[in-house]
Amino acid sequence: MSKGLSLKPVAVLVAICAIAGVLLGVVHQVTAPIAVANAEQRARDTYAALVPEAASFEEVETDVEGCTAALRALDGNGNDLALIVVAQSKGYGGQVPIAVAFDASGTVMSITAMPNSETPGLGSRIAEDEYIGQYVGRPAEQLAAEDVDLISGATISSRAALAAYNIAVSVYEEVQHG
Repeated sequence: MSKGLSLKPVAVLVAICAIAGVLLGVVHQVTAPIAVANAEQRARDTYAALVPEAASFEEVETDVEGCTAALRALDGNGNDLALIVVAQSKGYGGQVPIAVAFDASGTVMSITAMPNSETPGLGSRIAEDEYIGQYVGRPAEQLAAEDVDLISGATISSRAALAAYNIAVSVYEEVQHG
């Protein structure tokens, strides 16, 4: 009789775990497409903010490591307006992604630091215009740390943003010059 009593709690726990697992699977099946759609919409919003006059965006293939997306921004007639590159590099708290829009002549039209896990108040300052804005108007050329003002106390994060910028420049060079 004591064997039957000791198996009952185990059977109850197994049943609870099985039901919880099934419910988690159902919730994942329902929410996964919504999460993907939300991420895609955030990406489209970022691209539209970088090149507001673009009517559409067309993906561009690249083999540059650290590039997560490359797109041509097109006007209503299908003419190139800009090349948008999303690139990332390892920072203090994880990957530091940025999105850069280069015009046809290779000048940085706009740039934005995307959400990251850098330290709030320090590494997260790379998103502030005081830091990220210094790239706007620059030609598509590799930069060294001496070429930009790094953020004091957040040099790892600002160097990661600089490295991501240089990846974006590499993508621009690959796309434009084959």
